[in-house]
Amino acid sequence: MARRQDALLDLIYGAVADPGRWPEIITGVADHLGAIGGMVIHIPAAGNGHVLATYGRLSEEYAAVFHNNYAWNPWAVAMKDVPVNQAVVANSYLQPGQLLRTDFYADVLKPQGIINAISSRHHACSTEGGTGGFGFMLSTRGAEQAVPNVRRMQRLLPHLNRALDGTLHLGRLAEGGKQLASVLQLMPNPALLINTRGRVTFANAAAEMLLRTGDGLSIDGSGSLQLAAAFPTENAALARALAQALAVAAGTGDVLGEPVRLTRPSGAPPLLVLPVPLPPPAFELWNLLEPARVLVLVIDPAVQRKRNASTIQSAFGLTSAEARVAILVAGGLTGPQAAETLGISLSTVKTHLQRCFDKVGVHSQVALAHLLANLPIDPTGGWN
Repeated sequence: MARRQDALLDLIYGAVADPGRWPEIITGVADHLGAIGGMVIHIPAAGNGHVLATYGRLSEEYAAVFHNNYAWNPWAVAMKDVPVNQAVVANSYLQPGQLLRTDFYADVLKPQGIINAISSRHHACSTEGGTGGFGFMLSTRGAEQAVPNVRRMQRLLPHLNRALDGTLHLGRLAEGGKQLASVLQLMPNPALLINTRGRVTFANAAAEMLLRTGDGLSIDGSGSLQLAAAFPTENAALARALAQALAVAAGTGDVLGEPVRLTRPSGAPPLLVLPVPLPPPAFELWNLLEPARVLVLVIDPAVQRKRNASTIQSAFGLTSAEARVAILVAGGLTGPQAAETLGISLSTVKTHLQRCFDKVGVHSQVALAHLLANLPIDPTGGWN
């Protein structure tokens, strides 16, 4: 028993280094508690965002039904009154038979053979009117041992909470966003990052200058830190484009509109706004930290845009060989075409391209092209 407990603790603390192990951890704890499966979850206040959850051995089909229709179910409501870091039997906070009379039970729990749960609240998942923490689902057989297994859960809670705190702290220290921000700061054209609420979390120097002048693009005067165009019809188009990009970033949409042209009251050439969805966090609950989800590139014709390969090298820390490949791919060449142009093998092109991805902080040729599109290159210069 002690050896199994040690192995479980090793598994739990492994999440700090590798957040991708949380489904395995939840499954391991579920086995320890005689549960069907489990979750770590954040349920926001109504109208304040989406449910964030990582599951272990629970049905994705019924999880979707839960997310869409039953986030604030009787268990979630009851758990708001439970002190954080205390393991409880969920049904002990309901009237006898109350759960069985709900659509939540009929539509989500009954098809999975779930009749009870062992739950606890975590402080980071229970902010701004929301609730959340750990939950482990019990069948009829598991429910018979709910009381002793609550004691088991209580002994594990300090470790689970510490591991979750460590994972969330790791998200705050993740270098991806910082690296992207440092790259954007070197770009001559305005560039911004927005989070899942559409709020601006970063603006490079060029964007700050543009926002201060309000010449075509500004921050919403309501104090919401949201982007606004100078004219109402264009403002609606901008809001729609940003919403589409956020939906793609969240995995709830698959349509991106055309870049948005914004008229400038000064009479200067119009701005062209290009929202680019960013990859999701490695751990679902890192969304609690509101990371950047969309990169907003603003093409300003008034900015002198001529840049050579040496500029790209210094901006992104690329070697000359990597810069050549990046420039050609950003210009629309395929891998084989770039290999032929440079007189190198396709495998070498792929190696250089992967290193470009790692240094720039993107995951695809499209994303790399979007970034370099804001630094137009003379492909014949700067390679010597």
